[in-house]
Amino acid sequence: MPSSRRQIPTFSLYGEPPLATAGPLDGVHIESIQSRSRKYLWRIGHHRHTRLCQCVMVRSGPVSVTLDELRANLAGAALMIIPAGTVHSFKFGPDTEGHVLTVDLNRLLSLTTAEHRSPIEALFGMPRAIDLRADASLAARLGPLLDRLEHEFVQPDSALAPTGSWLACCVLWIVALRMAVPAHGEPSSDDAAERLRRFRQLIESYYLERWPVARYARRLALSETSLNRLCLRLAGRTAFALLQQRLALEARRRLVFVPGSVSAIGAELGFKDSAYFSRFFRRHCGISPQEFRHRHGGG
Repeated sequence: MPSSRRQIPTFSLYGEPPLATAGPLDGVHIESIQSRSRKYLWRIGHHRHTRLCQCVMVRSGPVSVTLDELRANLAGAALMIIPAGTVHSFKFGPDTEGHVLTVDLNRLLSLTTAEHRSPIEALFGMPRAIDLRADASLAARLGPLLDRLEHEFVQPDSALAPTGSWLACCVLWIVALRMAVPAHGEPSSDDAAERLRRFRQLIESYYLERWPVARYARRLALSETSLNRLCLRLAGRTAFALLQQRLALEARRRLVFVPGSVSAIGAELGFKDSAYFSRFFRRHCGISPQEFRHRHGGG
């Protein structure tokens, strides 16, 4: 029987299989909303990107968006922030105009300093659907930058030039500052921030295998105590809490987007006892899996 990871479609870009490489060419891809949504009659079905983040700007026209449990109906100007792994879908109007910026965030942020990296990382800390109609200055500032980025992206030398990555960093930096997204904790060194980033990457790869914290620490050449201190300082949670947080997020996603019984979903996530899964879910989400699914129309 196929796993539920396969039942939630995973694409590189919508309709295209995941790339074997880390992300789009040079870590950045941009296209107009019309260029892809027209092929799918302006409906982009539920899917996720394993390692890619997206920033979708609607300049004009309607959009209905689902971002995990978040649902919103907006009309341009609007902005959607989609962290890697977020299950999302769109319904656009035939007249909707805008851009879809897709980035391999780790590759993109390798071009920046830790000072500039932290606000952009914080921006992608959670999915967001933002009405920009009350912030005309931000919409006016982002539009020309995205136009220029799209222009540079199609140039013959774009694969080798850093221009696209620099412009993408500018777009995300401006959004992060305007959203006033705080980076948790005190300023961190490049080394500490990089280790936390590697830990999050390892979590994404192995959380379903239920690695103990000590195994993650060994992969990072840290003691378990040092890893916990790093996570508390930079993320405000212990390493184990970050692991549990990721498992709870996957549980919520599957309850909404994957058909099947609650007990079957719990088993796929490594809970042999359905009662234990229910206790885990209630502890992290405040309600039972059944009630969560009922509220969000899952299954």
